[in-house]
Amino acid sequence: MLFAWMAVSSHAQLKVGVTAGLNISQLRVSEDDYKGYVNKIRPGFVVGPTVIYTIPKTGLGFDLSALFDMRSAKSKDYDDCNTITCSSFQLPFNIRYGMEVGDMIHAFVFTGPQFGFHTGSKERLIVEGKGAKTGHALERRYASQSSNFSWNLGVGAVILEKLQVRISYNLAINKTGEIRQVDMVDGSVRHLTDVKASACQVVFSYLF
Repeated sequence: MLFAWMAVSSHAQLKVGVTAGLNISQLRVSEDDYKGYVNKIRPGFVVGPTVIYTIPKTGLGFDLSALFDMRSAKSKDYDDCNTITCSSFQLPFNIRYGMEVGDMIHAFVFTGPQFGFHTGSKERLIVEGKGAKTGHALERRYASQSSNFSWNLGVGAVILEKLQVRISYNLAINKTGEIRQVDMVDGSVRHLTDVKASACQVVFSYLF
């Protein structure tokens, strides 16, 4: 459908830009007993290229980006707990509808799916195991999913056809990872809780 749309839209406008912005991470766990591991929000970031395609006089368009995305949370209940970090390569695809506001601003709303692929180390240490010699060394780790799916919803504006500003919420649909308990003596692994990493985002794009 998109290729057909592009083929018949001889007056469509295509813009390429560079995107960077801030993630206000919101990590949620499926089991209430482990909320203490992710209850302190830490800022993250997104950066990468963006393509915007619009059809004049209709208000319709779409954008596609390829972003490096970093989200994290830290425990405010446990001093010995390390920060949980989720780094990934994200591909958001948004349908947008907008209108002109005066001569300088094009305001729009947008929504669409986002597909993510984990980067970096698959497991991160949260709580270090102690007492291996006594047989009580239980280490807790965060294990990332290899891929994830989320959904975007937000508003934005293009100023002077050069600077795009967007405010949005990225809602994690499936789990981003899980917290595991590992017995350092016998190597056994026990699943504790799933983790979903959503985020409020403030993003700027410079358009060429």
